[in-house]
Amino acid sequence: MQKWQAVAGLFYRWGWEVLYHPPYSPDLSPCDFDLIPKMKEPLRGIRFRTVPEILQAVDRSIRTINTTGAAEGILRLPHR
Repeated sequence: MQKWQAVAGLFYRWGWEVLYHPPYSPDLSPCDFDLIPKMKEPLRGIRFRTVPEILQAVDRSIRTINTTGAAEGILRLPHR
């Protein structure tokens, strides 16, 4: 028996309803697909010695690509 079949059997036995989800997750924001890869690209291959160096590089990377305002929410995260 496959794992999914065992889980489906438990759901049936316990009377639980299976909720189907679309092929994307609403928990992932568009910035996960657009902003993050753009942010990581200029940092690729760089070795950092300290955490503050990393934070400065990431901040610089976000500010560089934020010409359209796409990173505004990311920049507010540390304040939340």
